[in-house]
Amino acid sequence: MGKRGRASVKRRRSLTDTANLNTEKDARRGVLFALWAFVIWGFSPLFFALVNHVPPLEVVSHRILWSLPVIAVYAIATGRWQRFRQAGRERRTMLALVTATAFISVNWFGFIYAIQIGQTAQASFGYYIYPIIAVLIGAAVFRERITGLQWAAAGLATTGVLMIAMDRGTLPWIALIVAGTFAVYGVIRKTIPVGPLVGVLWELTLVSGPLFAYLWFVGGGAFFADTRTALLLIGCSLFTGIPLVMYVEAAKRLNFSTVGVLFYINPTLQFVSALIMGEVLSLPVLAAFGVIWAGVALYCYDLLRRR
Repeated sequence: MGKRGRASVKRRRSLTDTANLNTEKDARRGVLFALWAFVIWGFSPLFFALVNHVPPLEVVSHRILWSLPVIAVYAIATGRWQRFRQAGRERRTMLALVTATAFISVNWFGFIYAIQIGQTAQASFGYYIYPIIAVLIGAAVFRERITGLQWAAAGLATTGVLMIAMDRGTLPWIALIVAGTFAVYGVIRKTIPVGPLVGVLWELTLVSGPLFAYLWFVGGGAFFADTRTALLLIGCSLFTGIPLVMYVEAAKRLNFSTVGVLFYINPTLQFVSALIMGEVLSLPVLAAFGVIWAGVALYCYDLLRRR
């Protein structure tokens, strides 16, 4: 091989090494973005508990309305504004986004309501079983193949739900609503040809009108009660807009399975938050969580072994 050929090989190797280094840097940044997003969301109940004196719909309203400008500015800064406008002209896309917005709005309300009635652990339980429900919906709707380990994980999650139902004499409706609405929301979003950030921006935009009308109807509600409450309600956006942007950036840089495994940091910290706030869990409920965690472990193992 001549000098020119050797130089060409060295150049290609150098470019490959640079590309690999950039990929590793992106992956590390992605993990950091995901960790920050899930830690913020995980400890958010501790903050939302400070506004327990405010009706849950008002909390959700302020959480969304103050987050909207944060997401809008980020969309403009990253060059997604044109795609946002384009999606608004596509009738089928908008109908799907309206439906998705309805489900995610119920999810947001259910989460805040759970915190206000002292059921944060049950909300975290919902997010634990969400991925497993999503797997079952994926099989039913998209004909996705379910592995044996995933069936086992779904079986353990179902067992955990039944254990809680037997202990309390009723199904854990808040957990099922949180998990079910988030799973259906994910199915709908999977069929919409828009990116995650554009979709989220449209969801916040679509729901902001009714929420603003509601706040107008109640005369501003608790926002004008005192300065502390007003600042806390504005602060709710810190647990929506900022971690959402971090999550989007993480999803761009990491494999789906990696994000799926890291996701469990969120409900785990929500569970810790519930204990910090003094929620009392019976031994049967703790045993049910143990069964669910076993299912989650199987699910995560299955994701990792197929990477």
